[in-house]
Amino acid sequence: MNTSKNKEVVRDFTRIFKNEHNVDGIDHLFHPEFSHNFRQEVPSGLEGFKTIGRMMNGAFPDVHVTEEDLIADGDKVVERSSAKATHLGDQLGILSTGKTISWTEIHIYQLKDEKIIQHWVEWSDRELMEQLSATVNM
Repeated sequence: MNTSKNKEVVRDFTRIFKNEHNVDGIDHLFHPEFSHNFRQEVPSGLEGFKTIGRMMNGAFPDVHVTEEDLIADGDKVVERSSAKATHLGDQLGILSTGKTISWTEIHIYQLKDEKIIQHWVEWSDRELMEQLSATVNM
């Protein structure tokens, strides 16, 4: 396992997908057997992952993610990051507010053959919704 290479793959993913907003420019970073573990109902595999990216980019077109920590061990890479964006499009039924908001995320990536094969995420969705002044029933 080359943990340095695995970290490089995750950094490339963050740069392309999250900060350049290039949802379709990530295929080369993902294993053909990729699966995600989102709580939201989205299609399986890479297409489902891209659905989430398109949704976030539509609501927050200027989102910028900053890596706070990147830890690799064996075939897993853990990324703790913070995000800042302006709410310029609908998000989960909430109309654009124009507010600048921020949130935090923790991602776990499993890699196989230097490609992402599995993904899990925990993010501060309650914090995000509160900043949008939405009623939250979680």
